[in-house]
Amino acid sequence: MKKYAAFLCMFLSVSVLVIGQTDDPKTLHENARTFMRQGDFDNAIIILNRALQLDKNNLEMEKDLAMSYYLKRDYQKALEEVRILLDRDDADVVSYQIAGNVYKAVEEVKECEKVYKDGLRKFPASGPLYSEYGELLWAKKDFSAIDLWEKGIKVDPACAGNYYNAARFYFYTKDKVWSLVYGEIFVNMESLSERGAAMKQLLFDAYKEKLFAEANIMAGQEKNKNEFSKAFLECINK
Repeated sequence: MKKYAAFLCMFLSVSVLVIGQTDDPKTLHENARTFMRQGDFDNAIIILNRALQLDKNNLEMEKDLAMSYYLKRDYQKALEEVRILLDRDDADVVSYQIAGNVYKAVEEVKECEKVYKDGLRKFPASGPLYSEYGELLWAKKDFSAIDLWEKGIKVDPACAGNYYNAARFYFYTKDKVWSLVYGEIFVNMESLSERGAAMKQLLFDAYKEKLFAEANIMAGQEKNKNEFSKAFLECINK
């Protein structure tokens, strides 16, 4: 009990000290982000609430507050914050991403879909929203997810997530080409991450199982009407 009381006093004194040092919203926000990076979401939340009292319309602070509640797993508070976020006229792509993560966490799939649809209506060229909406559909075995990922590749080719998801999708189909094409592009974009390492292994397996399992790479491609796919395989077959 004494240890708990001592910890509580230390926690409160740190919070009061940090808040009491300044009334500058920018400085408070920087301090809150430091606590977020350290995983101290309780202190981050206290400071962000103080900062928002001083700068009520600051979108970045509002997003960080919602994210802090989400990372703390206080999903009820996180839901309250994302509703505030999405009611704002200046809600950006990240606002919709945070909201999507919160609704996924509480398994409100319909609301989550609505968030992504609303986000894409507002930001039709957002690769991250296509990527995360596709992941939501894929989780419930809705294979139309690939349409979202490929649309994301088309409208926002710099977003790596859509290549990653599309490559994994095609790896589990009979298609010989697109898992390799999308996978190679993804590895060139994000080679050093955990996803990059996983994709390198997937590519190794795909080349071994899809291309070189048969002597004739073109076997079974007679009805393939995709000129790019045929040209890709013919090039490798030389």
